[in-house]
Amino acid sequence: MTGSPLVAVLAASLALADCEQSYPELVIINNTAESILVRNPSFNGCRWNQVLALGQATTPGRCLPGTDRVHFEKYDVREQLDELEARAGDAGSVDADPGELRPMWFPYQTRTVRRVGCGELYRFELRLDDMEQDFAVPGPYGH
Repeated sequence: MTGSPLVAVLAASLALADCEQSYPELVIINNTAESILVRNPSFNGCRWNQVLALGQATTPGRCLPGTDRVHFEKYDVREQLDELEARAGDAGSVDADPGELRPMWFPYQTRTVRRVGCGELYRFELRLDDMEQDFAVPGPYGH
């Protein structure tokens, strides 16, 4: 009975359980710029519900093996301040609706597609030269 379907199912289950215990472990680090905050980074089935300032890293998390880009939301404090200063113009003050002063988080992803395998620890850095807006995800404007 070595060729029975039950033996094949048990062997596949054991192999899957073994890989599950050694899923890739991943840490994501914000190495973008001082004015940029990164929120909710994710990769291949793992998401961290946290905000990272420059130099901060996620806690290690386990993700699925395979390929993906790192996805995250980006908020650039400098961009929002520049926009408010431009609105102020020569008047030197901004009469803004308080709702306009809320942070605008935009969906981004890395340009680089990365591959991870079982049993390894990976360290991915988010850098300015390797990020692009993710237009597959609705932005803060809702469209």
